[in-house]
Amino acid sequence: MKMKSLAIGAAVLATLGLAACQSPTPPTSAGPAGACRPDAAQALVGKAAVSDAEARRLTGATLVRQIQPGQAVTMDYRQERVTIETDTKTGKIVRAACG
Repeated sequence: MKMKSLAIGAAVLATLGLAACQSPTPPTSAGPAGACRPDAAQALVGKAAVSDAEARRLTGATLVRQIQPGQAVTMDYRQERVTIETDTKTGKIVRAACG
């Protein structure tokens, strides 16, 4: 009986020891502060041109890049940036994307 109690005690200690080694799960978040929301950016397509301030408010982005169709831009990805392509003839947004 003493041997059985010793074995159970060892198993409990081993389990507790392994549990102590486990790293905590990091808290989940909606994304980094200032990150552009792709769904909100896409919702701008077809609408009239917006100001930089309005684009930031609507998409959550902290950087706004306003371009015209065919304009050359850098291809670096910035999660906090929204790029808005506006047709100069119609004044409508033809493309909006995060990055």
